[in-house]
Amino acid sequence: MIYGFLLLLLACFFQGSFGLGMKKYQPFSWEAFWAIFSVVGILLIPAVWTWIEVPNFVDYIRQTPADVLWIASFCGFLWGISSIMFGKAIDSIGVSLTYGVNMGISASLGSLIPLFIFGNIPAAASFTVLLTGAAIMLAGVAVITQAGLLKEKMITASTSGTSTANGLTRGLIIASVAGLGSAAMNIGFSYANQTVDIAVADGTAKISASLISWVITLSGGFIANIAYALILLIKNRTYKDYIAKGAGTAYAKAFITALVWFLALGFYAKATALLGPLGSVVGWLVFNGLALIISNAWGLKDGEWKGFAAPKRLLLWGNAILILSWIVVGIANSMA
Repeated sequence: MIYGFLLLLLACFFQGSFGLGMKKYQPFSWEAFWAIFSVVGILLIPAVWTWIEVPNFVDYIRQTPADVLWIASFCGFLWGISSIMFGKAIDSIGVSLTYGVNMGISASLGSLIPLFIFGNIPAAASFTVLLTGAAIMLAGVAVITQAGLLKEKMITASTSGTSTANGLTRGLIIASVAGLGSAAMNIGFSYANQTVDIAVADGTAKISASLISWVITLSGGFIANIAYALILLIKNRTYKDYIAKGAGTAYAKAFITALVWFLALGFYAKATALLGPLGSVVGWLVFNGLALIISNAWGLKDGEWKGFAAPKRLLLWGNAILILSWIVVGIANSMA
């Protein structure tokens, strides 16, 4: 189990860091960047990595009941819509606040809903501790959100207009709705684990077979993301960005961002395979909580909270609460 948590820590680092690539990617427009990110990160890297470890993974997908594939893919489609909103929110309110609102909602719903769907509720003592950890995590997210609201109030007081503050309000709403879609991602991943069981029964190591779940779930997410990006590329004629001066740097940033993003999901999948029966529950809570702490650290380093001393203190308190929640969730897993 210790190896599972080590892999989860690595996944959290990548998850908390990939959002940095979603800022300052000029001369690309948002849609030019997103189209590259979608093709590389959501489609190619998951398929290639899975093929390397499980060469016949397509055979296992074919053996999976159609309703399982459709549900997992649809959950991925919902996530795809939310990921578009996530990218927009980062542009609007920054890395720290977007991660805070989005991951808090995603962590709580995305971890607990699969428990009830699959009837995999642990013993009363373990479940009580798990719920306590989830509640503490939500409290931490609430504190971080309050930090953002206080920052908004300070911006409103210091500017003659309201456009900046209104933009922050819209960003908070977008990040909140995106969190609902992000929760669907883990629900789809949990459904697709039925294909993993087929592969394991055929002799495939579970730590490798776990990657298949992402290929299935992200198929729906790819459709949503690439369709929206292509519509904007054509509508705004921003496909010209791909040959603009300085595009080489933007290409590199899109490729690296896509790689870091799926490294997070890939290592998360492997961690859940090692964490026991509550792997996708405990794992998802920790994955979101610790990634949020890492993203906040990047946000502080990037100067997003410079000049906002009181909100910054709240942000740090929120992070401390998230660390406490992670400890409680770890105890729940050890009791399961």
